[in-house]
Amino acid sequence: MMKRILLAMTMMGMVWAQSGFDILSTPTDARDASLGLSLNPIVKPTRLITHPEAAVTLSVWNWVADIQGAYMGVALDKVHLSFQAMDSGELEYRDDIPTEEPLSTFQYNLFNTGAAYAREWGPVILGLGAELLHERTLNASATSLSLNLAAAYPINDHLLVSGGLSHFGVSGQLDEESTQFPTDLWLEVEANFNHLTILNEVNNGSFPTSLGVSYSIMERFELMGGIQIESADPDLRVYPSGGFTMEWSTFTLGYSIYQMNHSLGPRHFISLFWNY
Repeated sequence: MMKRILLAMTMMGMVWAQSGFDILSTPTDARDASLGLSLNPIVKPTRLITHPEAAVTLSVWNWVADIQGAYMGVALDKVHLSFQAMDSGELEYRDDIPTEEPLSTFQYNLFNTGAAYAREWGPVILGLGAELLHERTLNASATSLSLNLAAAYPINDHLLVSGGLSHFGVSGQLDEESTQFPTDLWLEVEANFNHLTILNEVNNGSFPTSLGVSYSIMERFELMGGIQIESADPDLRVYPSGGFTMEWSTFTLGYSIYQMNHSLGPRHFISLFWNY
């Protein structure tokens, strides 16, 4: 019961205090969740060229108290398309004293579709991503446009530096207040050494530092782990994540646990990648 109360307060705060758009800053598939980083090509469009792939990604995740999400991504050369949905279900807010009726009820839904494009300009790679979003509560709804800009520069064959501005744009009204995007300035450094990859990101968001490590075994099995540091009062909080991907024929299956020690419980991601 206490988890449900905390979760309802958290979800309401996401909409009325900062906006449910915070969900856009979380990973979208098991591979990214394992590393503890959001590597969505719509948000970080330079990945279309720095990490080219021809794949269709289907991903579902589940959180505590009937909160779940689904994601689909389609990579088409230098273009990437995505579709995402998040549903909180109808949550009841109650205090510690049992009552026949809840003090209030709350529900939140988010739907978005996005596209990204990237191109090379000499040694520099530039990318633009855009998302059209629709969010809805029990009593109101709003439609918004989110934009993402990114640039990347390969220092050498093993080191890649990228950065950009994510989730800025125009938003509609929701429950008598303007919703706010979780606009972040971010910088990421990626080091590749044969089977080992290390990623470190810093930004000005809720999780200012993230570190992810992946190691491939026999080119068919990949182990991944990461940590995210949250700037919370009075102390910093550290959340570990972990998971794996396994290749079979033209498919890759992934599973991860995101933020294992979160106070509301971890998020579980299951993803299927079809490499066409």
